[in-house]
Amino acid sequence: MKKIYANMILVVVTVVWGGGFIATDGALDALSPFYIMMIRFVGAAVFPLLICWKKLRRLDRATIGHGIVTGIFLFLAFAFQTFGLKYSTPSKNAFLTATNVVFVPYLLWLLWHRRPSRKELIASLLCIVGIALLTLKKDALMLGFGDMLSLICALFFALHIIALERYSAHVDTVCMTALQMMTAGVISTICALTLEQPPTSFNWHAAGNVAYLIFVSTLLAYLLQTFAQKFTTANSASLILSMEALFASIFSFLLLGEVMSPPMILGACLIFSSILYIEYKPGRKKKEKQQDICRKKV
Repeated sequence: MKKIYANMILVVVTVVWGGGFIATDGALDALSPFYIMMIRFVGAAVFPLLICWKKLRRLDRATIGHGIVTGIFLFLAFAFQTFGLKYSTPSKNAFLTATNVVFVPYLLWLLWHRRPSRKELIASLLCIVGIALLTLKKDALMLGFGDMLSLICALFFALHIIALERYSAHVDTVCMTALQMMTAGVISTICALTLEQPPTSFNWHAAGNVAYLIFVSTLLAYLLQTFAQKFTTANSASLILSMEALFASIFSFLLLGEVMSPPMILGACLIFSSILYIEYKPGRKKKEKQQDICRKKV
């Protein structure tokens, strides 16, 4: 698959996750954070486990270990994000979660000495400025407890993106998704049963939010992300996935009646610009044209 098609799939993932912010915020009205994670990950693990159970039994220890590590990063990212959302606002949580776009190139440099290019750094900073304009309000300069949790969440999302780039290339998409969901589900279940009280009430509104989190925001989104990251880079993936904040704002505008101000529109334009900037490679087109000219002469 061409990289551009993989990136388009990641855009679909960001649309799904944009709705996930609203669904998580709604589910928190009836459920505690670890119970939400337990339900969404265990529920999302059932379908891929049924499909690829025989394949999973034939995987070697190294591959299983890679899937478990990726699932641990996923659990930690969602744990800090969900608790961050409980103690912060959805807009600040969305912004701080999206700062993983800055963490990714530096983590690649730190862990594997893959020095980020000037273009990657400019694109990531441009994207962060856009997300800030899109999501932050005037009173958002001070960081509270929930905001610090959201920043830690961004670090683990960056590690998850990098792990998928390294580990998903030679593993079946459904198997890798099953390993991730199963790992995150088991840890979430242990935390929910030992650290939190069971929910005392559960209404249809909460059930709808949880259903969206299980089948759309988790199962579908991570199947698509795991597949797409076989054909694109971690830096490109982190930039595109940062559009989650953009679609969270759009859904808030459409469903919750939030106002889209001029700074928010400017921020949306900057996010799109950063992605176009990192993906546009004029040199490649020139080389292709030169090759075509040479063929015609021959």
